[in-house]
Amino acid sequence: MSNQHGSLDNKSAIRERILAIASGGICIAVAQALSMIKIFRMPQGGSVTPASMLPIIFFGLCFGAGPGFAVAFVYSMLQLLIDGLVVHPVQVALDYILAFSLLGAAGFFAPSKALRLQESNILNRLKLIPIYKIFAAVFLGVLGRLVCSVSSGVLFYASYAPEGQSPFLYSLIYNGSFLLAESIITAVLLVIFLYVYGIIRKKS
Repeated sequence: MSNQHGSLDNKSAIRERILAIASGGICIAVAQALSMIKIFRMPQGGSVTPASMLPIIFFGLCFGAGPGFAVAFVYSMLQLLIDGLVVHPVQVALDYILAFSLLGAAGFFAPSKALRLQESNILNRLKLIPIYKIFAAVFLGVLGRLVCSVSSGVLFYASYAPEGQSPFLYSLIYNGSFLLAESIITAVLLVIFLYVYGIIRKKS
């Protein structure tokens, strides 16, 4: 009996690994495609896109922190290689590797592994997560990017600050402006998706 139970566990683990690899590839591809659609581009780097963070955040919510960080890291490297601005190794780490890898923190809000393994339809796993946790995952992802981008701005773009304005305030305003716009677009599309998929239901 124990051998049979172990066999089932192994099959579930293999299925989950295959699902994670396939879904991760799709989420990275969709996120990268969305990131290349620039609604608005800032002069010293940064842009507003049609919710390019969402596929990576959804992946973390569906598969947990470990796979979430792995996929987010691959996405960060693509961001660097395809559309990266290199000034300094620390700037690269802050603006790309850390900023986008932190999207994987959404995985901390994922359902438990036992619950995830019981649901092979990965989008249905979102129904196992309270709505506030889904929005908290988005907020955490945006906050992580903001902290990294502001830090990079203070360290490497202070010369762009107007005379008399602190580099920190300049960097906060600069990075906060496009990330706020990105957050609003992301939140609107997220609500639409959750409503269409039946996670948010219209009150009768």
